[in-house]
Amino acid sequence: MRPPLFGSIVAGLALGLASFAGCTKQEKLYRVSGVVTYEGKPIPKGVIHFVPQTDGPQGFANIWDGKYDTAKEGKGVRGGSYDVRVGGFDGKEANEAPFGQALFPEYTGTKELPAEDSTYDLDVPKRR
Repeated sequence: MRPPLFGSIVAGLALGLASFAGCTKQEKLYRVSGVVTYEGKPIPKGVIHFVPQTDGPQGFANIWDGKYDTAKEGKGVRGGSYDVRVGGFDGKEANEAPFGQALFPEYTGTKELPAEDSTYDLDVPKRR
């Protein structure tokens, strides 16, 4: 017969192993912040997405008065080559448009981002 303390020890070890198994090492993501303009003026409201050209998490941030910061409202990046997508809006809320009307068709470009906190400013070019 096992001592009563043995069951408590086994249960404690099992619980500890289960909680340890549930902890996975999270990938280090880096902060990207900057200013986004269109025709030289800050974008009132919008969103910027950083889509990795290889496997990995997508970074993003909201744009408020031309500024964005993945550490405040968004998700950082791990560094590498990214497709950059920007949606920019006039900021005048309406029933079906919480960010307002689009200022331009979605911008797409590419950017190499470092594996460290960085700043990336972008002037969205006017399409002709």
